[in-house]
Amino acid sequence: MKATTNERVLARCAIAIGTLATIAAIHLHWVSFTWAGGLWRDEIAATNIATLPSVGAMWNALPHDHCPILFSSVIRVWSDTFGGTDGALRVLGLVVGLLLLGSVWLAGRLMWRGTPVLSLTLFALNVVVIRYGDSVRAYELATACIVVTMALVWRFVQRPNVRRGLAAAAMATASVQVLYQNSVLVLALCVAAGAVFLNDREWRKGAAALAIGVLPALSLVPYVRPLLRAQDWWVVSKTGLSTQIVLSNLTFLTAHPDRWFRFVWLALLVSAALLALERGIIALTEPEVNRSRKLALFAGVALAIGVSAFALFVATAQLPTQPWYFLVPLGFAAVCCDAILAGASFWIRVAVLGLASLTGVLAYPAGIRALQFRQTDGDIVAAQLSRLAAPGDLIVVNPWYYGLTFSRYYRGSAPWTTLAGLDDYRYHRYDLLKLKLEIAHPERPELDRVVNALQAGHRVWVVGWVPVVRVGKDPPPDLPPAPNGPSGWFDDPYTRSWGGQLYYLLATRAQTVVPVPVDSKDRVNPLENMGLTVASGWRGGKQSDARSGVAQNAEVEHPGGSAAR
Repeated sequence: MKATTNERVLARCAIAIGTLATIAAIHLHWVSFTWAGGLWRDEIAATNIATLPSVGAMWNALPHDHCPILFSSVIRVWSDTFGGTDGALRVLGLVVGLLLLGSVWLAGRLMWRGTPVLSLTLFALNVVVIRYGDSVRAYELATACIVVTMALVWRFVQRPNVRRGLAAAAMATASVQVLYQNSVLVLALCVAAGAVFLNDREWRKGAAALAIGVLPALSLVPYVRPLLRAQDWWVVSKTGLSTQIVLSNLTFLTAHPDRWFRFVWLALLVSAALLALERGIIALTEPEVNRSRKLALFAGVALAIGVSAFALFVATAQLPTQPWYFLVPLGFAAVCCDAILAGASFWIRVAVLGLASLTGVLAYPAGIRALQFRQTDGDIVAAQLSRLAAPGDLIVVNPWYYGLTFSRYYRGSAPWTTLAGLDDYRYHRYDLLKLKLEIAHPERPELDRVVNALQAGHRVWVVGWVPVVRVGKDPPPDLPPAPNGPSGWFDDPYTRSWGGQLYYLLATRAQTVVPVPVDSKDRVNPLENMGLTVASGWRGGKQSDARSGVAQNAEVEHPGGSAAR
């Protein structure tokens, strides 16, 4: 009786903690919604692809992004219904964030009939998850889909039948159609389900579990040829796998609200893995295995294979990783850990509740402050220039990918360009950029336009950053056409070189170069904190030192080389 009473008290405490964490998470999503402001370049690229004039045009543009068609279709339907304004799209991000909370609760109820306290506190209250998950990008919806897929696959394991198998396969297909990376996690879930059946010597059921992955795999076949063609231009953003960058992103993602939380995640994953291993050994040695041990075996195999397969996926892609790339596997891992530890001993579960409570108490107040910032100041800068720039002035946006944001918001009469100007700024046109990298001096036409504007008595406005270079007798050297540059096809050295040419030109030829205060005091996402500088006048001589205004603007840290995706 005492044990039963303790279990009931523990379950009620878990519900209370989970409910409070959910309320806190909803408030944090609201804070993010009210502060986010305009769309930044990745959101704009996704929106522009989704709202192309026809579905066929949208399909043809998908290789220029990292997502299959389902999330683009969601944006398209939402924009057609509610409009494509910043506010309407921010509401979409908020709705998806709330769906993620619902998916976590659903997984807890369907898988272990309990409260997912770790998923709600360590993951759903994570500031980085909310900040980038609520963006108009596919990562948060992909997480919600894979979590529901996990729950439906487990329901099939509990009672295999055609209806449950089809439901799991349909949800798995939706998951991979939101994000390509979900394919490796679907594979992990199918193998985990098969492992449970094979342990019970139920061969046909094990084969049926693996068959759940057939429909999702077939649904990805139409993307094979377009993605293979896209590798021709994606080469300009491939850097190869950097362990240091990956670890830095994982630390940034898991160390909320303090850096020591990375060790909490590490301890949690190790504990869950050891418990899953212990349950797996028991399952292999005992003829009758209870439900909680089967669940631990299922979640443990899914966790091990899913994390390993995702790491292999990232290494194969060779793209520079960003923190939001790991939202999906982090949410996947959190639910797996919840499922494994749900069957642990009473005192281990008490410790889990204590950890969840501590996380929530620390994360919520820290999150309120951390989420009070704008995703970009590009909309503000563009609005300023729409008022300030005269028809004869020239606006130079640097780096080139800031042009996506500037193109959405600029409504002025002065012409604008990026260095090595592209013909299309609706989404990340790496194919057009590659053509520029193949030729010598692609930035020269834009630099000539800068010279002409200054000589004619007009102003040159610089949106973004230009790197500081030593101003001497000779300008910075040009880089040879790709792939003969310092990093092959990788565009970052060229972007820096073009910015250096602009810096040298303004420092040696313009009479005045001064920073322009941006009309906002809000904090801005460092990935798109543009800033604004204006140059005017023309002089024939050179000066030996750069003007302070350019130097100040140039000290803004370059946001990760190629366009953050």
